[in-house]
Amino acid sequence: GAAEFEAQKSRHQLKERGQAVGIQHFNLDRVASSTFLSHRLVQWVSKEYGLAKSEALYNVLNRRHFEEGQKLNDAAMLAEAAAEAGVDGAAAAAFMASDAGEAEIKRSQEMLRHMGVHSIPTFIIQGRYSLSGAAHAEELGRLFREIEASGEEGEPVFAPILGIPPERVEEGLPLIAAAAQQ
Repeated sequence: GAAEFEAQKSRHQLKERGQAVGIQHFNLDRVASSTFLSHRLVQWVSKEYGLAKSEALYNVLNRRHFEEGQKLNDAAMLAEAAAEAGVDGAAAAAFMASDAGEAEIKRSQEMLRHMGVHSIPTFIIQGRYSLSGAAHAEELGRLFREIEASGEEGEPVFAPILGIPPERVEEGLPLIAAAAQQ
């Protein structure tokens, strides 16, 4: 609820961390809303258009939500955001008007609860490691180096639950590698 959101803002220094990653006009006055519809849309874009487009959509949604204070359960705004990210806005609106993707998102939410995830952001790597809160790049880098040094290999955890085919996941690997180089 609202009280928990206020506590998270203080505890995680959201405004400062947002500014540190380039969100200069971090809007803490926005109204919290359900993210279920936006998760369905991102999942659909990942399946239909690939991870590069879903990443572009995430960037648009982050700006619209965190800087402009727009609600993530507004279907019209989400369709506009999809179009801005290079996705057919009418197709996105039609998808959101259906119940497609609901079961997959509900299964992923259940898996998160089972894993003990109760806050966002939470980074889950290889289905075994997690960092909760707005982790700094240094923390993620340390975790990735530890995993690399251990020689462990993992598989995508949520892609199968969300129905995202392996080839779509593989398309995203260059995005991950590029982000790691920054």
